[in-house]
Amino acid sequence: FDYNNKVSAYVGFDKSGIGGDRLPGGAPPPSFSKFSTGTGSSLPSWVAFDRQVLRFYAFCQEPVHEKREERSRVRRVSVCFYLEDDTIQVVESKQDNSGLPQGTMIRRHRIHRPPPADATYFTVDDFNVGREVHLYSKIFKITGCDAFTRNFLTKIGKTVPEDENLPTDDYNLHRTAMKDSLQPLKPYERYDTLKQFLEHDGQVLRFYGVWDDTNNMFGEVREMVLHYHLGDDTVEVLEVYKQNCQRDTVPVFLHRGKLTKEPITIPHPGQTAKRTVLNVFGPMGQGGRNILD
Repeated sequence: FDYNNKVSAYVGFDKSGIGGDRLPGGAPPPSFSKFSTGTGSSLPSWVAFDRQVLRFYAFCQEPVHEKREERSRVRRVSVCFYLEDDTIQVVESKQDNSGLPQGTMIRRHRIHRPPPADATYFTVDDFNVGREVHLYSKIFKITGCDAFTRNFLTKIGKTVPEDENLPTDDYNLHRTAMKDSLQPLKPYERYDTLKQFLEHDGQVLRFYGVWDDTNNMFGEVREMVLHYHLGDDTVEVLEVYKQNCQRDTVPVFLHRGKLTKEPITIPHPGQTAKRTVLNVFGPMGQGGRNILD
């Protein structure tokens, strides 16, 4: 027993006896991670390893009952081991539309080892790639670590295996396939053209060129002027008429509009299909006469 605020309270066998000796049957004092000093400084761990964290990548599996899409759920976490006081924190990475409260799974504090060694705490010797760690009835399989953790464990004499692959999650595969099926077959057009219109309205690029039509019968070389409107990316082509050219003056050779890079041609009947239906006479549909070519 001991007194706390002048009130007697039971403290168990953890309290030391007279002179600091451990009582018979008492639990040993909590131990911390031990590192060989070598030729380095003799500073305490909470000063030498201040703000230094070992990060391990792990996962745990939870069974899922009465669900067709999945039988077990794979939860990816990051296990952070703080070297200054041997505290452990488990943070789960967030996933879209998971339906689970994600974030900090286990807050930062010292964690006891599983029974029968539940009187001791986890140290740095309990963590490595490929090992399983039992934290509060959850089994976390460590599959990898970052570069700082790998370098630190190598310096203290540990052999760090290569990173392992995470197991596949049936539910994530199902969600990915559903998301891909909702994607359109063609990319969306750019609708937000207000900024381009406000910045480049009235600005036109003018190009001078010729149309060489001499390969055709009675063809000749014609002078053209091409206007490119920066406000909406439209193209307009005008023909230059010389004096006494004996041609009918047409105001616009090509009206202003969007111009495709590749010409679009309409296929001839029978070009894409082996058999073509031709309308002989009469209206289209009911009442007409058709033949199969």
